Amino acid sequence: MRRLHLFIHPAGLAMCLGLLPVLSAAQNVPMKIEIPADAIRLEGIPKVRIDEGETRATRRVLRPAEAAKERLVVRMRDGEFFWETREDRPLKLNLSGDFTYLSTDPGHYIRLSRVGDKLTYVEHVEMDSRSVTWRGELTIVLGKKP
Repeated sequence: MRRLHLFIHPAGLAMCLGLLPVLSAAQNVPMKIEIPADAIRLEGIPKVRIDEGETRATRRVLRPAEAAKERLVVRMRDGEFFWETREDRPLKLNLSGDFTYLSTDPGHYIRLSRVGDKLTYVEHVEMDSRSVTWRGELTIVLGKKP
């Protein structure tokens, strides 16, 4: 009598059990970011810009020169956050689920998260009947506070 041995790769087993989407998503699940006490600045370089109006939305990948002009800078002073690249507006820190938010007026916020080994951000600004959203990578600058 011959025996047949089947060797199933773990990914194949996960696919057979319908778990592959769950396993692959688990590696890219956003996690909230805790900003260290010795952070002095948050810096972001956008990769994508999304412009939305009442009837149309456009998404475009930014070239390095454009990204440098549209970068994000948030400064920390005396335990408070200031949106330097938006007229130095004061920001409120909020934690919600898997995200860390810095916000000012309604419709103006920065959402921070960690995806895998990268820190990412979404910067969103609403104006009249349109909005602009930038998505990019974030760096937390540590140092001595003045």
